[in-house]
Amino acid sequence: MFASPAAPESHLAAGWQLAARLLLFSAVAVGAFVVSLGPISDGDIYWHLAAGREILHQRALLRFDPFTLSAAGRPWVDVHWLFQVGAWGLYALSGFTGLAIAKAALVAGGATILVRAAEHSGGALARGVCAVAVLGGLILDRHLVPMRPLIVTLVFLAVFLLALERVRTQAERSRLTWVVLPLVQIVWCNCQGLAPLGPLLVAMYLVGAWLSTVRIRHWPFASENASSVRPLAIVFGLCALASFVTPYGLDAVALPLRLLGRISQGRANVFSSEVAENVPPLVLERTAPELVWHFKWVLALLAATIALVRPRFHLAHLLAMAAFLGLALMANRNLPLFYWVAAPLAAIALASGLPSRTAARLRRFGGTAVLVAFLGGELVLAGLMHSREPAPGSPTPFHFPVESARRLAGMRASGPVFAADQHGGYLSFTVPSLRPYIDTRLVLHTEKEYADYLALFDDPARFDDLAARENFGAVVLPTAYPDRYLGLIWHLVGSAAWRLACTDGYEVLFLREGPGLALGERATVDAILDELAARFAGNRELLDAARLHLARLLVVLGQSRQAEYVLATLDSRPAAQLRARAHFAAGELRAAEALARILLLQDPRDVRSLALLAEIASAENQPGRKGEWLRRALAIDPYDPEARSIADRVRPR
Repeated sequence: MFASPAAPESHLAAGWQLAARLLLFSAVAVGAFVVSLGPISDGDIYWHLAAGREILHQRALLRFDPFTLSAAGRPWVDVHWLFQVGAWGLYALSGFTGLAIAKAALVAGGATILVRAAEHSGGALARGVCAVAVLGGLILDRHLVPMRPLIVTLVFLAVFLLALERVRTQAERSRLTWVVLPLVQIVWCNCQGLAPLGPLLVAMYLVGAWLSTVRIRHWPFASENASSVRPLAIVFGLCALASFVTPYGLDAVALPLRLLGRISQGRANVFSSEVAENVPPLVLERTAPELVWHFKWVLALLAATIALVRPRFHLAHLLAMAAFLGLALMANRNLPLFYWVAAPLAAIALASGLPSRTAARLRRFGGTAVLVAFLGGELVLAGLMHSREPAPGSPTPFHFPVESARRLAGMRASGPVFAADQHGGYLSFTVPSLRPYIDTRLVLHTEKEYADYLALFDDPARFDDLAARENFGAVVLPTAYPDRYLGLIWHLVGSAAWRLACTDGYEVLFLREGPGLALGERATVDAILDELAARFAGNRELLDAARLHLARLLVVLGQSRQAEYVLATLDSRPAAQLRARAHFAAGELRAAEALARILLLQDPRDVRSLALLAEIASAENQPGRKGEWLRRALAIDPYDPEARSIADRVRPR
């Protein structure tokens, strides 16, 4: 009846363990929430909201494209319909801020479920490793986790992993999973085309469990619970059947295979080579290393983990990581899926594979403190990153044609409009009376159609025929990345059929009627600068970036003097590089060369200055110097987009 003398101490230890566990889960949830709470950086959410609005307005699902000109009336297998209705309902109640909070909350919930899955199969060590890995992965690829149906997929993947780990380790208690996962699958397949990942994950656990029961000599993986084969087979069958519970039937089931073909690599696949998020990470590293530099390090750490604990690695875990790694290698957009799934599985393997003595030594020599320090550092980093961003739910600056849409809405414009594909959804949502030519629902188009669209920017003269055929009333284009639109902008400025009605440097709005902006007049430029100063008041960094965009556009349009005027108050390196380019465009070769050489003295690896010096040498008909500057530039970075573009134009024949 009486507690032993050691009982209070054991209760105290248990209390501390519970408090530490709750603190860790809270830290993961808070960190994931903060990392995911940010502005809107991806335009897909706008056509999703427009679709949800239209579904509720018509009280019927959308089976044909109601938004764009290029795909008007085509069959649309809108597998996202449930997400769209939910997103529109939430937006109607709480606006974009509510959507941003809901997105962050879902990611935080999914992260805690992943950590729980790791804890269930690997204990406290797996819990700590998974917490650090999940939050670290979110920080590394947060730009690939925008506000779109991918968030639902992340949450449901976490649910599947937790449920499957319970089946794998406690097969006799798995009957609830027979109900939960099929129901989750029904919701999933009506929210996003990645829903087949659920049955695929179940299949990998089933294969791993079945092969473990087969008598194979020298089985190189951890043994599985033989009784888990039957429940896993039942769950797989039920989830496969649940995938057909969608109003689009077989078309919805077949759609993921079509989407997989869109990211398969090959020269003929314009969708994989020209859509930025479909570019493989190892290829993207050549031109944008800042976006995917971490991928090789993650692979190295994962390979070291597998090598360290291979005999204790579960085959199901290895199959799952291999499958998601394959998707990540195909397209950088899939990196979040790979990091998300690999974190708990690698943590379980590490915790299960380490000998008990090794684990004890890690705890004794500060292993727990190291994990806590890593997690604390990630929380601080997440907070710093969030503090530098615009308000949650607001459009990311320089990503969307905000001013052009505002102007068109004020004019009550309607009908056909030509815009960049990434801006089509924004225009459909903000100005419903407009009919953009194209948006990012590229599944509605063939490869040839998308290639023809891209060809408009390589040969802007072709745009005139399209404009006459489609009767565009307006053209909205960005000037910044990607810069493929600059040639068409130049063409429209020189066309008698169009007037440049509005620009803030990042975006341009052309109309067929009305007065045009006289960018050659100082008063016009001053008015634009005043608007920018008012818009970005209190944020010097964004204001300077806006002035750089404006100066760059002025250089492209031959207004070098005006560009130098805009740059006069900027003393950054990008401003100096652009100032040198403005001198070159104005024919002031000596001034351009002097400034480029100064920049090279400050940084001998300045590829842009080297390329500019090559152009100056070409203009002065000095092939020897031209070749030398080019060789130096390409030796430093053979994949720099601007350097390659310049090199192609001035390369010695």
